[in-house]
Amino acid sequence: MNCRFARWHILLSSVLVLAAACSSGSGQSSGTGGSGAGGSMEGTGGVLGIGGANHTGVWNVMLLGDSVTASTCYSQLTYGALQAGSHTNFQFVGTTTTNQSCGAGAPTSIKDEGHGGYGVTYLPQNSTRSACTKPTGCGTYAELQTWAAEKPDIVFMHYGTNDVWDGIATSTILSAYLAVLTEFRNQNPNVIFFVSKIIKLSPAGCTSCLTNVGALADALTPSWASTNSTATSPIYIVDHYDSDFDPTNPLDSADGVHPTPAGAGIMAAVTTDALAGTGYF
Repeated sequence: MNCRFARWHILLSSVLVLAAACSSGSGQSSGTGGSGAGGSMEGTGGVLGIGGANHTGVWNVMLLGDSVTASTCYSQLTYGALQAGSHTNFQFVGTTTTNQSCGAGAPTSIKDEGHGGYGVTYLPQNSTRSACTKPTGCGTYAELQTWAAEKPDIVFMHYGTNDVWDGIATSTILSAYLAVLTEFRNQNPNVIFFVSKIIKLSPAGCTSCLTNVGALADALTPSWASTNSTATSPIYIVDHYDSDFDPTNPLDSADGVHPTPAGAGIMAAVTTDALAGTGYF
């Protein structure tokens, strides 16, 4: 077995073990989302609120993002890790299908809202971005409205890779995040948001990408989450930036941007851990 293959299987096993461990702890909350909108959640940088307190039935969960969500194993491994950890009262929702070859323990395909090449700063109604020149599109306000109309209960947003790559200012990206939040809340005032400090990126030719993504991560503070939470729609910060994912390591990424199955396994572990800490399902 070569080193790359071995590391991938070790990481996948670790994701599933982590998920099982998180689900078995006696301190898991009852799913109310915590003690009030002003309280901070240790370990995630997020804010607890009433979100989910009155939820009944299956949880509709949306993974929202760009090609890191659309064309890697991140979505499928996250689904598999949640299932393995006895978090089964949910379904992934979205208008797109991700069907990478992700190995044992991952579903063959899942629904999400991953859109390759899209930038979160193209989504606001008042976006100031120049006209998109990509043949597959960059994202539009109309599309944002369509996604929000699905009314998910929980959104995991890992968005901003292309914006960072394009050198868009951190403040503009943060404003776009708020526009996304607002649109989803217009459709479901109780939506629960997990906003990612996105993984590091270091594509060839982009000398500022690591600096730019670091600035974005630094801006996503507990204070930012608290300020932009509501009593029924809390925000949690998911820290992919400070994870073990290394865009310069070919075991984690072949191009400095998109995670390999092993890199996606690191992401799935972080996401699963963040959700398990809230006790929503």
